[in-house]
Amino acid sequence: MIKKFTFNGYKSLLETALKNEYQFINFSEANTSTFNRKCILRHDVDVSIDAACEMAKIEHSLSVKSTYFLMLRSPVYNLFSRSNHNLVNKIINLGHSIGIHYDEAFYAKEKNLNDLIREEIEIIQNMFEIEIKTLSFHQPSKKIINNEIKINNLINTYDKGDMNGFNYISDSNKTWKESTLWDIFKQRKYSNLHLLIHPLWWMTKEDLPTEELWSKNIISNFKREEKQIISTERAYGTERNMALTFTN
Repeated sequence: MIKKFTFNGYKSLLETALKNEYQFINFSEANTSTFNRKCILRHDVDVSIDAACEMAKIEHSLSVKSTYFLMLRSPVYNLFSRSNHNLVNKIINLGHSIGIHYDEAFYAKEKNLNDLIREEIEIIQNMFEIEIKTLSFHQPSKKIINNEIKINNLINTYDKGDMNGFNYISDSNKTWKESTLWDIFKQRKYSNLHLLIHPLWWMTKEDLPTEELWSKNIISNFKREEKQIISTERAYGTERNMALTFTN
């Protein structure tokens, strides 16, 4: 069993869950599924849709379904670009669901949050001809975490009522707050799991530091978009090598 943040580590994680009779369900099935052990698998796509697509392929090979939460206003990927549009369609065609990863801090506080969320959802729905039923906040405020704001007509991954009965575990910053997830599955520690996995940390051959993974994925995003630029923007010229420079 490979307990690392890598391609193979992620596959072994899913295989461990399946071996221990966990069934992967969608958010909409949380209150109706009768399986003895259930796992809602969620992916907040913060950095790379390419990494998300690779993860979706691994899941599909094991007949595992999950929900990918996409940001309309990501600072590092363009959901409207041709290449990312094609990658999202691949994720959908692999049988996975799409949710919205919403940046609560983007807008002025006096605006109605429900209306703003619905505006972004309609854009994504029209773009990919899908229905979005679930919401995950990006860096949620205390009001969201404390259930002080009610989101209408959506399953909110941070709503205690929506996720009642499910134990939440996240791989945030590649840190487990309790036993490793492999051990939790193996020990059958919880009957119902709400699992947040970030594709950024896993879709790599080596178990690398978080800062290095951010750099690699940002560069990869640019290289993917550069291919389109070369084919459509003559003034850009040919492919070139670029590097990030870090200063203190």
